[in-house]
Amino acid sequence: MKDAELLVLQVLKTPRARREFLLHVLKVHWADYIGHTAASHSQPYKLEDGVLYVHTDNPMWSSQLHMLQGKLLGTVNRELAPELQGRKRIVKQIRFYHGIIEELPRPELEQKPFMPQRDNERRCPKCGVPLIGDEELCFSCRQKQVEETRRAIRRELDKRPWLSYEDCRKLVECDKITFTDVKARLEEWALDRALGPRATDREIAFAVMVNTGTPPEKLTAELVERTLEKAGRSRYYVPARRK
Repeated sequence: MKDAELLVLQVLKTPRARREFLLHVLKVHWADYIGHTAASHSQPYKLEDGVLYVHTDNPMWSSQLHMLQGKLLGTVNRELAPELQGRKRIVKQIRFYHGIIEELPRPELEQKPFMPQRDNERRCPKCGVPLIGDEELCFSCRQKQVEETRRAIRRELDKRPWLSYEDCRKLVECDKITFTDVKARLEEWALDRALGPRATDREIAFAVMVNTGTPPEKLTAELVERTLEKAGRSRYYVPARRK
Protein backbone atom coordinates (compact mmCIF):
# COMPACT_ATOMS: atom_id res chain seq x y z
CA MET A 1 0.00 0.00 0.00
CA LYS A 2 1.35 3.41 -0.97
CA ASP A 3 2.00 6.14 1.60
CA ALA A 4 -0.95 8.22 0.39
CA GLU A 5 -3.28 5.23 0.72
CA LEU A 6 -2.01 4.56 4.25
CA LEU A 7 -2.77 8.16 5.20
CA VAL A 8 -6.32 7.86 3.86
CA LEU A 9 -6.82 4.62 5.79
CA GLN A 10 -5.69 6.29 9.03
CA VAL A 11 -8.24 9.07 8.55
CA LEU A 12 -11.17 6.68 8.10
CA LYS A 13 -12.83 5.90 11.42
CA THR A 14 -15.67 3.44 10.83
CA PRO A 15 -15.04 -0.27 10.10
CA ARG A 16 -17.24 -0.11 7.01
CA ALA A 17 -15.32 2.85 5.55
CA ARG A 18 -11.98 1.14 6.18
CA ARG A 19 -13.27 -2.10 4.66
CA GLU A 20 -14.55 -0.37 1.53
CA PHE A 21 -11.30 1.54 1.10
CA LEU A 22 -9.23 -1.65 1.49
CA LEU A 23 -11.40 -3.27 -1.18
CA HIS A 24 -10.73 -0.28 -3.43
CA VAL A 25 -6.96 -0.68 -2.87
CA LEU A 26 -7.21 -4.40 -3.68
CA LYS A 27 -8.98 -3.65 -6.96
CA VAL A 28 -6.47 -0.96 -7.95
CA HIS A 29 -3.41 -3.14 -7.25
CA TRP A 30 -4.89 -6.56 -8.08
CA ALA A 31 -2.70 -7.05 -11.16
CA ASP A 32 0.40 -6.29 -9.07
CA TYR A 33 -0.55 -9.01 -6.59
CA ILE A 34 -1.41 -11.89 -8.94
CA GLY A 35 0.02 -10.86 -12.31
CA HIS A 36 -1.69 -9.22 -15.29
CA THR A 37 -2.81 -12.48 -16.91
CA ALA A 38 -4.63 -13.77 -13.83
CA ALA A 39 -5.99 -10.28 -13.11
CA SER A 40 -7.61 -10.18 -16.55
CA HIS A 41 -9.71 -13.19 -15.49
CA SER A 42 -10.55 -12.18 -11.92
CA GLN A 43 -11.62 -9.23 -9.81
CA PRO A 44 -12.09 -8.61 -6.06
CA TYR A 45 -15.81 -8.17 -5.35
CA LYS A 46 -16.32 -7.96 -1.59
CA LEU A 47 -14.30 -7.85 1.65
CA GLU A 48 -16.23 -8.93 4.72
CA ASP A 49 -15.23 -10.40 8.10
CA GLY A 50 -11.69 -11.03 6.88
CA VAL A 51 -12.89 -12.93 3.79
CA LEU A 52 -12.09 -11.57 0.33
CA TYR A 53 -14.58 -12.68 -2.34
CA VAL A 54 -13.17 -12.78 -5.87
CA HIS A 55 -15.11 -13.28 -9.10
CA THR A 56 -13.51 -15.12 -12.03
CA ASP A 57 -14.63 -15.45 -15.63
CA ASN A 58 -13.91 -19.18 -15.77
CA PRO A 59 -14.31 -22.00 -13.20
CA MET A 60 -10.85 -23.26 -14.10
CA TRP A 61 -9.37 -19.92 -13.09
CA SER A 62 -11.20 -20.22 -9.77
CA SER A 63 -9.56 -23.61 -9.25
CA GLN A 64 -6.09 -22.42 -10.24
CA LEU A 65 -6.20 -19.32 -8.05
CA HIS A 66 -7.54 -21.36 -5.14
CA MET A 67 -4.39 -23.51 -5.30
CA LEU A 68 -2.28 -20.35 -5.00
CA GLN A 69 -4.35 -18.95 -2.11
CA GLY A 70 -1.60 -19.40 0.48
CA LYS A 71 0.95 -17.34 -1.46
CA LEU A 72 -1.67 -14.80 -2.49
CA LEU A 73 -2.80 -14.32 1.11
CA GLY A 74 0.78 -13.62 2.14
CA THR A 75 1.24 -11.09 -0.66
CA VAL A 76 -2.08 -9.31 -0.04
CA ASN A 77 -1.57 -8.97 3.71
CA ARG A 78 2.05 -7.90 3.35
CA GLU A 79 1.01 -5.15 0.91
CA LEU A 80 -2.05 -3.99 2.86
CA ALA A 81 -0.29 -3.81 6.22
CA PRO A 82 3.51 -3.90 5.85
CA GLU A 83 3.98 -2.60 9.38
CA LEU A 84 2.39 -5.76 10.82
CA GLN A 85 5.08 -7.98 9.23
CA GLY A 86 2.79 -11.02 9.13
CA ARG A 87 1.75 -10.81 12.81
CA LYS A 88 -1.87 -10.17 11.89
CA ARG A 89 -3.86 -10.82 8.74
CA ILE A 90 -6.37 -8.33 7.40
CA VAL A 91 -7.49 -10.90 4.82
CA LYS A 92 -7.77 -14.33 6.44
CA GLN A 93 -9.33 -16.22 3.55
CA ILE A 94 -9.96 -15.78 -0.18
CA ARG A 95 -12.97 -17.37 -1.86
CA PHE A 96 -13.09 -17.59 -5.63
CA TYR A 97 -16.40 -17.73 -7.51
CA HIS A 98 -17.35 -18.02 -11.15
CA GLY A 99 -20.47 -16.02 -12.03
CA ILE A 100 -22.80 -14.18 -9.70
CA ILE A 101 -23.00 -14.68 -5.93
CA GLU A 102 -26.70 -14.72 -5.08
CA GLU A 103 -27.45 -12.89 -1.87
CA LEU A 104 -29.98 -10.49 -0.40
CA PRO A 105 -29.59 -6.97 -1.86
CA ARG A 106 -27.66 -4.59 0.35
CA PRO A 107 -26.88 -0.94 -0.47
CA GLU A 108 -23.13 -1.29 0.09
CA LEU A 109 -22.96 -4.27 -2.31
CA GLU A 110 -24.79 -2.71 -5.24
CA GLN A 111 -22.12 -3.21 -7.87
CA LYS A 112 -21.93 -5.40 -10.90
CA PRO A 113 -19.88 -8.59 -10.56
CA PHE A 114 -17.10 -9.36 -12.96
CA MET A 115 -18.46 -11.30 -15.95
CA PRO A 116 -16.68 -12.94 -18.89
CA GLN A 117 -16.44 -11.16 -22.22
CA ARG A 118 -15.95 -13.78 -24.89
CA ASP A 119 -14.76 -12.66 -28.31
CA ASN A 120 -15.96 -15.09 -31.00
CA GLU A 121 -13.87 -13.29 -33.59
CA ARG A 122 -10.64 -14.16 -31.83
CA ARG A 123 -9.57 -17.78 -31.49
CA CYS A 124 -6.87 -19.59 -29.57
CA PRO A 125 -3.95 -20.10 -31.98
CA LYS A 126 -3.32 -23.59 -30.58
CA CYS A 127 -6.77 -25.18 -30.27
CA GLY A 128 -9.15 -22.74 -31.98
CA VAL A 129 -11.66 -22.05 -29.16
CA PRO A 130 -13.01 -18.48 -28.70
CA LEU A 131 -10.85 -16.28 -26.51
CA ILE A 132 -12.01 -14.25 -23.51
CA GLY A 133 -11.08 -10.60 -23.08
CA ASP A 134 -7.53 -9.82 -24.18
CA GLU A 135 -6.10 -13.29 -23.54
CA GLU A 136 -3.76 -14.70 -26.17
CA LEU A 137 -4.37 -18.38 -25.34
CA CYS A 138 -7.44 -20.20 -24.01
CA PHE A 139 -7.37 -21.41 -20.42
CA SER A 140 -6.59 -25.03 -21.33
CA CYS A 141 -3.64 -24.10 -23.54
CA ARG A 142 -2.53 -21.50 -21.03
CA GLN A 143 -2.60 -24.16 -18.31
CA LYS A 144 -0.35 -26.41 -20.41
CA GLN A 145 1.97 -23.45 -20.93
CA VAL A 146 2.04 -22.80 -17.17
CA GLU A 147 2.94 -26.43 -16.48
CA GLU A 148 5.74 -26.25 -19.04
CA THR A 149 6.96 -23.05 -17.38
CA ARG A 150 6.88 -24.71 -13.95
CA ARG A 151 8.92 -27.64 -15.25
CA ALA A 152 11.43 -25.24 -16.84
CA ILE A 153 11.78 -23.32 -13.55
CA ARG A 154 12.30 -26.58 -11.66
CA ARG A 155 15.02 -27.67 -14.10
CA GLU A 156 16.89 -24.39 -13.58
CA LEU A 157 16.55 -24.64 -9.79
CA ASP A 158 17.78 -28.24 -9.88
CA LYS A 159 20.93 -27.00 -11.62
CA ARG A 160 21.30 -23.74 -9.65
CA PRO A 161 19.18 -23.92 -6.48
CA TRP A 162 20.34 -20.48 -5.30
CA LEU A 163 18.66 -18.70 -8.22
CA SER A 164 16.52 -15.67 -7.41
CA TYR A 165 13.44 -14.70 -9.38
CA GLU A 166 15.35 -11.92 -11.13
CA ASP A 167 18.04 -14.38 -12.24
CA CYS A 168 15.57 -17.10 -13.21
CA ARG A 169 13.48 -14.85 -15.42
CA LYS A 170 16.58 -14.25 -17.56
CA LEU A 171 16.52 -17.98 -18.33
CA VAL A 172 12.80 -18.76 -18.22
CA GLU A 173 9.90 -16.45 -19.08
CA CYS A 174 7.85 -16.59 -15.89
CA ASP A 175 5.95 -14.50 -13.35
CA LYS A 176 6.92 -14.08 -9.70
CA ILE A 177 3.97 -16.01 -8.25
CA THR A 178 4.73 -19.12 -10.32
CA PHE A 179 8.45 -18.95 -9.53
CA THR A 180 7.79 -18.47 -5.81
CA ASP A 181 5.37 -21.40 -5.69
CA VAL A 182 7.75 -23.76 -7.53
CA LYS A 183 10.67 -22.75 -5.33
CA ALA A 184 8.61 -23.08 -2.12
CA ARG A 185 7.59 -26.63 -3.02
CA LEU A 186 11.17 -27.54 -3.91
CA GLU A 187 12.45 -25.94 -0.70
CA GLU A 188 10.02 -27.92 1.45
CA TRP A 189 10.94 -31.18 -0.30
CA ALA A 190 14.69 -30.48 -0.06
CA LEU A 191 14.58 -29.57 3.64
CA ASP A 192 12.57 -32.70 4.44
CA ARG A 193 15.29 -34.82 2.83
CA ALA A 194 18.09 -32.81 4.46
CA LEU A 195 16.56 -33.34 7.91
CA GLY A 196 16.25 -37.09 7.38
CA PRO A 197 18.60 -39.51 9.17
CA ARG A 198 20.14 -40.69 5.89
CA ALA A 199 20.67 -37.29 4.28
CA THR A 200 23.83 -36.98 2.22
CA ASP A 201 26.13 -33.95 2.19
CA ARG A 202 24.92 -33.20 -1.32
CA GLU A 203 21.26 -33.21 -0.25
CA ILE A 204 22.01 -30.99 2.74
CA ALA A 205 23.95 -28.49 0.65
CA PHE A 206 21.18 -28.41 -1.96
CA ALA A 207 18.54 -27.70 0.71
CA VAL A 208 20.57 -24.87 2.23
CA MET A 209 21.24 -23.28 -1.16
CA VAL A 210 17.57 -23.30 -2.19
CA ASN A 211 16.48 -22.06 1.26
CA THR A 212 18.98 -19.23 1.61
CA GLY A 213 19.81 -18.39 -2.01
CA THR A 214 23.49 -18.94 -1.27
CA PRO A 215 25.76 -20.20 -4.09
CA PRO A 216 28.02 -23.20 -3.32
CA GLU A 217 31.24 -21.18 -3.07
CA LYS A 218 29.74 -19.15 -0.19
CA LEU A 219 28.39 -22.06 1.85
CA THR A 220 29.84 -22.34 5.34
CA ALA A 221 29.44 -24.95 8.05
CA GLU A 222 27.90 -22.32 10.29
CA LEU A 223 25.29 -21.38 7.67
CA VAL A 224 24.42 -25.04 7.09
CA GLU A 225 24.04 -25.71 10.80
CA ARG A 226 21.96 -22.58 11.39
CA THR A 227 19.66 -23.30 8.44
CA LEU A 228 19.01 -26.90 9.43
CA GLU A 229 18.43 -25.94 13.05
CA LYS A 230 15.89 -23.30 12.05
CA ALA A 231 14.14 -25.69 9.65
CA GLY A 232 14.00 -28.38 12.32
CA ARG A 233 12.41 -26.01 14.85
CA SER A 234 9.76 -24.85 12.40
CA ARG A 235 8.73 -28.44 11.69
CA TYR A 236 8.29 -29.49 15.27
CA TYR A 237 6.97 -26.23 16.75
CA VAL A 238 3.32 -26.40 17.82
CA PRO A 239 1.79 -23.04 18.84
CA ALA A 240 0.02 -22.98 22.20
CA ARG A 241 -3.72 -22.43 22.10
CA ARG A 242 -5.14 -19.48 23.92
CA LYS A 243 -7.42 -20.34 26.78
